[in-house]
Amino acid sequence: MIHGIIKIMHMKKNLFLLGIALTTWFSSCKDDNVNIGVENPVQTGEEILFGSSLTSTGENPESRTEYGVRDDKGVNVQWATDGSDEIAIFCLQASQPANHLVKYKVDPSKTDPAVAETVTKVNPEEAGLQWGAGDEHRFYAFYPADAVKGSTEENETGKITAKIPVTQQVQSWREVQAGGEGCIDGMKTYFGLPNMDYAYMYAFSKVSKSEIAQGGSVDLQFHNLVTVLDITVRGPEEGNVTVTNINVSAISGNPILTGDFTCNIRAAEEGKPASATCEAAGDLNQVRNMISIPCYDRTEGKYITLGKDECLNVKAYLIPDDNNSIDRRTLKISVATLNGGAVKERTLEQAAVTPHMINRILLPKLIPGGTNYWMSSLDPNIYVSELSIPGSKFSVLTSDNGASPAYQNVSIEKQFQDGVRAFIFQTATKTKSANTTYDGMYVMSDDRRIKTLSDAIMDVASYLAKCESEKKYNEFAFILLTYQGGQTPIWEDDEQYWINHLNDEINNIKGDSQYRIYTGEITPNTTIDDVKGKIILKANYNSKKMINGYNGTAPILFSYWDGFYGPEDGNSYYQDKYQGMPMNWKTPEWYESAPNAKLRWYYQEATHVGTGTEATKEQKETYIKKLFTESVNLYKNDVDHKTWFMNDLGGEYISGNNTTQLATDMNNLGVRELQNRTENAGLGLVFMNFADKQSTSGALYKSDWLIQTLIDNNFKFALRKKGSTTTYDSSYTSGGSVIE
Repeated sequence: MIHGIIKIMHMKKNLFLLGIALTTWFSSCKDDNVNIGVENPVQTGEEILFGSSLTSTGENPESRTEYGVRDDKGVNVQWATDGSDEIAIFCLQASQPANHLVKYKVDPSKTDPAVAETVTKVNPEEAGLQWGAGDEHRFYAFYPADAVKGSTEENETGKITAKIPVTQQVQSWREVQAGGEGCIDGMKTYFGLPNMDYAYMYAFSKVSKSEIAQGGSVDLQFHNLVTVLDITVRGPEEGNVTVTNINVSAISGNPILTGDFTCNIRAAEEGKPASATCEAAGDLNQVRNMISIPCYDRTEGKYITLGKDECLNVKAYLIPDDNNSIDRRTLKISVATLNGGAVKERTLEQAAVTPHMINRILLPKLIPGGTNYWMSSLDPNIYVSELSIPGSKFSVLTSDNGASPAYQNVSIEKQFQDGVRAFIFQTATKTKSANTTYDGMYVMSDDRRIKTLSDAIMDVASYLAKCESEKKYNEFAFILLTYQGGQTPIWEDDEQYWINHLNDEINNIKGDSQYRIYTGEITPNTTIDDVKGKIILKANYNSKKMINGYNGTAPILFSYWDGFYGPEDGNSYYQDKYQGMPMNWKTPEWYESAPNAKLRWYYQEATHVGTGTEATKEQKETYIKKLFTESVNLYKNDVDHKTWFMNDLGGEYISGNNTTQLATDMNNLGVRELQNRTENAGLGLVFMNFADKQSTSGALYKSDWLIQTLIDNNFKFALRKKGSTTTYDSSYTSGGSVIE
């Protein structure tokens, strides 16, 4: 174990001499055997992660450390050369200052930045630590300094509150060519440099004042606090695989990996570096047994793609909860890829993840291809309203079905295989004669009947059945049913005719299990476990007259649709005032009469885009971004999690009936907004043109990127869930590699 040594000289000046041996190593894995699992950090050398952001600008630079070049021993970790690293030192026995806490800035050696020569007080006008009257003095130090607040509670308890986030963004990517200095096992290597704000260290030393000569020093030996996984992902045997996300998740025992935790550094004793005890704190009724590491290079605007004999390396931080033992067999690490992947699982040989140390993991080689069963990787206790679900705009409007312009290119089955779980069916009762007898409800492509609504629902149900045959039990689907005007017989009111027959059609099949229609009421507390293997149905109503006299009993959610952003209310939109339109179960209520609806539907749905149409391009972009922002606001403020978002990134530019250019513009906008956001939340249902990942279709317009970005969003923050001790298999299998 390698530690950092701080020597604090007894002086009355602002300057203190500091000798810190902080050289540590990220040693590369030399064994190609995929069963090596987690290596013993003691055998390979402990890596002490200390520091923070890799950039420092403005008047208040962030604390950080820097990496040297990887060699055959590892990567040298150095103090930030600009002297911006800060530490906090506490001594209750000190006579000054009153709160016994002083923060210092580290100035590294010019010849060896791994050694700090001096430290100065961050605020030179304030008093530094001074010897007290008693003989025994106990010194505690913490890195980075901004984790220590100097509060009364901290002074009384010695407990510091820190945080490990669910999403652990790579700060920058460094590419080392094959055979180059620092590459792993001779392969071309992409290193994801982590945010070292979360690489906490602590130190403790007990000294007797009577034994310290004038000018003598107090040695503080720093120890690693957090638990770290050092993960290496290897490329495929042939071809290329684009990696979008790496997920670490607990599959049993429900250990807490992320979120707030407390560290009692006063529990430390000299010679016992691991005894600064930590335990989870904060809201425990969130998803905190998952870590997400996005593999999106925000500088280059692209994901990391691995070929043969290439690899990437990232770090994951875990809460070092000494009272929350993490058995090695309870963790899975999985790789999300852009084009899906087959599953490979390995049981690691090591018995446990060692707290406070670096645990190295080498994953099997990636395998491209496969079906994206992403819902089955999530905790089944998550509320459905918390999810981000990719959807297809006008799901059957393909050129093969006679649509012009086409909104999709592939079948619903292929969309489903590529991760899409929400669909829009335009429906009507007839296509030609206005006075013939009713003969069924149809899914339409322009004026062409594609199939009956019941058959279309049966198709989606069959895809869910296929999931269960593959032992993926938590998948479900959402179908939005809309009225296609002009295709329904003109009776007293054609809209009423449509909605009444929709009720009859769904009631006729709801009791048949092969249609898999969810019949229980949808509420804010509905979870994945409630709807797994089922289809949720929703319909829009377009006017007050449309629902007059409607006494529906079919299991359908209803909300009012009025233009691309809903009705205006005074000088603003109704949705912005009331967090969406009221959404009712079975029986729709006029929106002005349903202020206490259990659910809200917050939507943006501009289909025809251009001057003089539903919305201009600028308006559509503005409201797309607005809903992304509102999702964060309501995640913070809507404790009842009652709002479902519906963000439509599909449509067509009315000039030239251009669906392809709109797809390119809006999909790129969506990926850019979601990858660059600093706060996260569930996005609800996000619909798009060409909702697939095929190279001749969706990939041409970045639909594949948008689909995967939405899927990965479910793994990037603490989704709210029903309190439960249920365990689950969270190996996210869109990628080719899972270690168990």
